[in-house]
Amino acid sequence: MTTRTIQLKESIGSRTERLSRRNSHKWKWFMIPGLFLLAAFLLVTVAGERLVGDEQIAQLNALKREENFVPLSQLPDYVPQAFVSIEDHRFYHHAGIDPISLARSLLVDLKTQSFAQGGSTITMQLVKNQFLTQDKSLGRKAKEMLMALQIERHYSKDEILEMYLNTIYFGHGTYGLTEAAQLYFDKNLIVEDSLTLKEAAILASLPKAPEVYSPLKNPDKTSERQAIVLKKMEEFGHITQEEMDTAAWTDEKTE
Repeated sequence: MTTRTIQLKESIGSRTERLSRRNSHKWKWFMIPGLFLLAAFLLVTVAGERLVGDEQIAQLNALKREENFVPLSQLPDYVPQAFVSIEDHRFYHHAGIDPISLARSLLVDLKTQSFAQGGSTITMQLVKNQFLTQDKSLGRKAKEMLMALQIERHYSKDEILEMYLNTIYFGHGTYGLTEAAQLYFDKNLIVEDSLTLKEAAILASLPKAPEVYSPLKNPDKTSERQAIVLKKMEEFGHITQEEMDTAAWTDEKTE
């Protein structure tokens, strides 16, 4: 074997060894974040399971047995669509937490040095209203997120939305769609009275600030907020421009 051949083999071997070491380092850069994410996932799962146990699940299941509980299947499609459009338009695409909404809210909170923006999803709102206090703190927000992730493992999106619509506060001491429809429109959803698109948009206007946007107290503010709801519905393809214009607010109830 010539000296040149030996040198060539040694060069090839050295190059192979360097490539092997380089690939080994690359795998480490993939493995370390992967292991970190796995550990974080396990930690979040365990924490969520401690916060959402049999007692909490039983409490949610009991909601469906209440006499005022109206099933999602009994409502026109535009009713849940109105709430999803204005409250959490990525509801069907996240796992209980909306990272985009949270990031945007965090930026606003940092600028204002407050908790003005919560970034809560519909699932998080359900959790807060059923199990937590209304205080604005990082500790409560962390619990809210952990519990929302766990709730999404136990229930379908439609079940979560159904429970939310039947428990959300609508102002003047009313909770849930049935009580709200009775108060504002004198309709009984249990006997299958139906909400119109206009009425659905009005009710979807209320959760943000029920007393502020109440048609019984501030019809002008109701009109402004309802217009936003309808525009969102049109923007996300739930209704047409013509349907949006037809459903515009008129203060018939309080005339």
